[in-house]
Amino acid sequence: MIRQHLLALLMIACAAGFTSCETATKEIKPKGTVSVSLDGVKKRGAIRISLVNLLAITLPPAKPSLAWQISFHDPRFLKQHTDIMAPASPDQGATVSFIAVSPGATRLRFLLVPVSAGQSVDPVDQQEIMVTIR
Repeated sequence: MIRQHLLALLMIACAAGFTSCETATKEIKPKGTVSVSLDGVKKRGAIRISLVNLLAITLPPAKPSLAWQISFHDPRFLKQHTDIMAPASPDQGATVSFIAVSPGATRLRFLLVPVSAGQSVDPVDQQEIMVTIR
């Protein structure tokens, strides 16, 4: 009899736990936007942004056979807001955006790789940004 009560309590606790997990995560609304355009000459840069600001990055233009990908970003500081978006025209660069969610310093690293390449390929180009969030 005691076992049946324990089993019933366990089932109620599990049901309560499952229903509480269904709540949607709160979307962060940016308070402002900081836009950064990277160029192909300068490979490293630094930027300071405020907490809960949107960081919009435009990467250097690339040939159609090449694509930018994120090599490193720390989601504890920057939450990726959009995927890397293809440019509207060939003379423009791809764009990506992040939201600053925690104060501190972090790096963003992007690699330019062939589109049809597998997992292990040498990058054609790279860009790195040191982001300080206040």
